Amino acid sequence: MKNTKLLLFYIIILSQIGFLAGCDEHGDPQGDIPLNDQQKATVSMRGVWAQASDVSLPTGTTEGVLDNLILEFRIDDNYNPSTFSASGADYLFSAADGLWNWEDATTTTKIELENVTPISQITVLKETGTIRVSFDYAGEQGGRYAGVGEYGVTLRKIEP
Repeated sequence: MKNTKLLLFYIIILSQIGFLAGCDEHGDPQGDIPLNDQQKATVSMRGVWAQASDVSLPTGTTEGVLDNLILEFRIDDNYNPSTFSASGADYLFSAADGLWNWEDATTTTKIELENVTPISQITVLKETGTIRVSFDYAGEQGGRYAGVGEYGVTLRKIEP
């Protein structure tokens, strides 16, 4: 009886080790989990992006408007886009959480945002450890950021 309990304990421990070996500590797939190109791109986008550099602003825009921008992309259990949040640039992105998704099934550069106003689409070009984010913003009439133009910023991944 004692040996049976000990054997059962070892089986449970070994099965848990085998289960955990399928993902790393951040939930990234390890081993033979087949992901399509869009799922791979989604996994690489997941995390917190900040530390703005190489900022480009439309003429007449207040300097520093993107200096504190922080973007967070989250994914679901099936390695697809999930929720999104932005902070540090409240005039350009609402502070509330929203949703993100790829524009269509073939692209991994155009991201559609839902419930993140007034920006509804961003273009993301991914490089090693950084992303280049650009978007158009028309601004409010008579507002501080009025004037049509493209904003751009390079962000570095600070949390997986």
